[in-house]
Amino acid sequence: MVSFADNSRSFYTVDMPPISPEQALQYAPDDSSVKAAKKLATINQWQSLYGYSPVDQGQALIWGEINGSSLYQSSIIFAQQLSFACNCPSFKNPCKHSIALLLCYAHSQHAFVSGAEIPAWVNKHVSKVQAADAKKAEKAAQPAKVVDETAQAKRVAAREKKVEAGLSELALWLDDLLRMGLAQAKNLPYSHFRRAQERLIDAQAPALATLIGNLQSALAHADWQQQAALHVGKIQLLLSAYQRLETLPAALQADVRTMIGWNTPQEQVLATPASQDHWLIVGSRELEGENNIKYRRQWLWGMHSQQTALTLTFAAGFQTLSPALPLALCFAGALCWYPSAWPQRALIKEQGAVQQQAMTQLGFDSIEQALQQQAQALAVNPFLTLMPWLFNSVMPQ
Repeated sequence: MVSFADNSRSFYTVDMPPISPEQALQYAPDDSSVKAAKKLATINQWQSLYGYSPVDQGQALIWGEINGSSLYQSSIIFAQQLSFACNCPSFKNPCKHSIALLLCYAHSQHAFVSGAEIPAWVNKHVSKVQAADAKKAEKAAQPAKVVDETAQAKRVAAREKKVEAGLSELALWLDDLLRMGLAQAKNLPYSHFRRAQERLIDAQAPALATLIGNLQSALAHADWQQQAALHVGKIQLLLSAYQRLETLPAALQADVRTMIGWNTPQEQVLATPASQDHWLIVGSRELEGENNIKYRRQWLWGMHSQQTALTLTFAAGFQTLSPALPLALCFAGALCWYPSAWPQRALIKEQGAVQQQAMTQLGFDSIEQALQQQAQALAVNPFLTLMPWLFNSVMPQ
């Protein structure tokens, strides 16, 4: 819980948490906020800039005042998620003043004076965060709701029945497509594939509906023969696996169900044993899905375990993605894994400070070694489509 109630002028020499300008701008809700914040992100435009980092806590606080049409007061609490406050009339959160304050901090951390008395308007922000944290803690401490296992089993059985019906229709649809031939399928209208997708969505198999969309896109490629055949084979393999699901190992069953569209609740994942390591942030990519969903893939590499981990972050509608972890930095933490025959996707259960760390020999020694691991992975989970490769010695050409 955040606690900055001490208004003394004691001087603290504790390092404030680092943040890069790129990270700071990722908090901006839109492009116009980025442009406006950059204009205000110079030290000489601010009346005052202060920082506070208590000795006994891993959280910190910065605040400042800037003249606009009025005197605007902004503060930021560095917790697991940054919390912004400003007295300007903007409906955006964070507003341009808050982003500018964070950008100032990213560029010139030394300009934030420590040891100052925390003003009442900043303490108001702190108290609000404290109250929210206390409410969350109280909610977390409450006993878990008793699950009606009978009702839950009925819901699962009803969905299983829907999925089975949808997959039976998909099998017939796929047979008709192959009987027709991929060359003829290439000329089919969008509506032909869309109807199949909608039927799978109704059958509560949304991930399979995505595969149908991928098949249609493959038919439009220059090398459509190879691409479409690959997607048809993947769909047929998934149908065959689901038909004999009970005979597969439990971990592979989880992979098949995920490929159909079943989700594993986060609380269930976080209840599994965690892997402790120092995790190097090696890759990041932002993408857009259907229904105005944005998401980010970030790859982590365990510096001791040499294990890869994929974290996913989602945002819907006008929401912004939370800032990405900075590449090539490292954090000590614990990860919990989604069930899989070759676990890759993970949730961060515990995360220490992100910092630079001396690089040890990481990754593969050769492409052959990487291919051997890929073969091992595909042998236990043939549905894998993404695998990161990290080499410890590469000369770009």
